Amino acid sequence: MLTRRGALTLGGLALPLPSLAQGSFPDKPIRIIVPFPPGGGTDNQARAFADALSREMPQRVIVDNRAGAGGNIGVDAAARSPADGYTLLATGPNIINTRYLIRDTPFRWERDFDTLGLMFSSPNVLVVHPSVPARSVPEFIAYARANPGKLNFASAGAGGSIHLSGELFMSMTGTQMVHVPYRGDALARADLTNGNVQVMFNTLVTSVEPIRVGHWRGLAVTGDTRAKTLPELPTVSEAGVPGFSVLSWMGLFAPKGIPAEAVARIREGFDKVFASAANRAEFEQKFSVDNIPSSPAQHLAFMQAEERKWAPILSRFQPA
Repeated sequence: MLTRRGALTLGGLALPLPSLAQGSFPDKPIRIIVPFPPGGGTDNQARAFADALSREMPQRVIVDNRAGAGGNIGVDAAARSPADGYTLLATGPNIINTRYLIRDTPFRWERDFDTLGLMFSSPNVLVVHPSVPARSVPEFIAYARANPGKLNFASAGAGGSIHLSGELFMSMTGTQMVHVPYRGDALARADLTNGNVQVMFNTLVTSVEPIRVGHWRGLAVTGDTRAKTLPELPTVSEAGVPGFSVLSWMGLFAPKGIPAEAVARIREGFDKVFASAANRAEFEQKFSVDNIPSSPAQHLAFMQAEERKWAPILSRFQPA
């Protein structure tokens, strides 16, 4: 019995493929699915990359937001798309981790996607609403332990690095907070500012201004080193939780089995994007990210390592 993907593949073999045979990929716009709403960190980074890639390709590269279910709706839509190179996916840790957090997740990254390359990484920031009486990580841990289950921590959806930062923090500190997932980090940030939630491990780029104007209080960053844009904040590890490290990252994926010519042409544009000093500087300045362009093989090895890192932690949350 043929699967939907198998039927598409066999159908493609049975029919002539003039565009690929003539070496003319792409001959129509390329779509990058972003599985989160417009205006969030993932969306903004993906749009900047798509704009830069458009300048290196003979066709436009456009972003298609498919939000919902912690990113599952968009990732599943990408997995079900024809494997012809015209539909790509830009996303991060959620593509690995939602299988442990959401029942009956229909896709598996290793089965349904080809890795095309990592693009960006950055730490998150542990931020609290000013009503929380803690000005350091040790004070926050003490307060959370004294008030188990009374603090709500927001995320952009189950399985992303914002959520994972909170889960790992609770696991390593013996604290209990209530996870409140949103359909994107913009909504989560708004509720943190309003005090409807008290805690968030928010993206670095969207934390700087709220911290500086006093809407939030920054306590620490989640990476291995201090952030250039918030150098006054320690890492969570140096602030009293040794070994704590979570990075937000973004990779480019395609439905499994896209033609070699499409991979080569997309990678040609990808490499040109990151070869540009102007592009790299723009990404760093706008989004407080590190540029980490990788080969498809390096991207695959990274994904496998992330799976090994998080599976033991997230398996505890597997829905019944």
